[in-house]
Amino acid sequence: MTKDRPIITLKVATSLDSRIATVTGASQWITGPESRAEVHRMRAAHDAVLTGIGTVLADDPELTARLEPPPARQPWRVVLDRDGRLPTTSKLVQTTDRAGLIWCTGGHVSPQRLAELSEVQHHLVGPSQAGTVGLDLNEVLSILTDTYKIKTLMVESGPVLATAFMRAGLVDHLAWFRAPLLLGGDGRPVFDSLNVQDLSQAWVLEQSDHKQFGRDFLDCFDLSPT
Repeated sequence: MTKDRPIITLKVATSLDSRIATVTGASQWITGPESRAEVHRMRAAHDAVLTGIGTVLADDPELTARLEPPPARQPWRVVLDRDGRLPTTSKLVQTTDRAGLIWCTGGHVSPQRLAELSEVQHHLVGPSQAGTVGLDLNEVLSILTDTYKIKTLMVESGPVLATAFMRAGLVDHLAWFRAPLLLGGDGRPVFDSLNVQDLSQAWVLEQSDHKQFGRDFLDCFDLSPT
């Protein structure tokens, strides 16, 4: 490893015009079952999978690698949750007997909430100095590296967290699933503002792979900022 943090793959799934949901927020399922099966294989190949509380509240994901036969070990699941809103009834919490759960919050979690979620690994994280995630991403990555020895991390999230990782220069690989659908300009885009005001500031993507899963396409890229 040449970086003092995990190698990070950002996974996104969109329509052909880079929308993750319709104008009403409908998003399940943009991609087909073959693509979703590949995502499970990708999870199994990583040490941890990270998401934000917005995705948890909207989609209630489990984030395990559901394969046959089951993988030798499940990835850690990591939730960034500044205000400690993780539901005790969520699939993430209800499956801690099968896969570990790391809960990163700000300083606003009551002792009662901590007691309710005593089965998860809890870490207080300092505030972000920029962006809208609210937690210091570099501190999160340090915790994952130093405490859990995580070397590979897959980010599966909505636009806010995906954009925060991009703008912080923390994405090493981008795995982009595209379905042959068009949702239009009123659909929700895959990224929020990347603050690219000139083409010289654009992220340079070097394609490393291209595959087809059912009707969908997967394009893999290595990233480096110009």
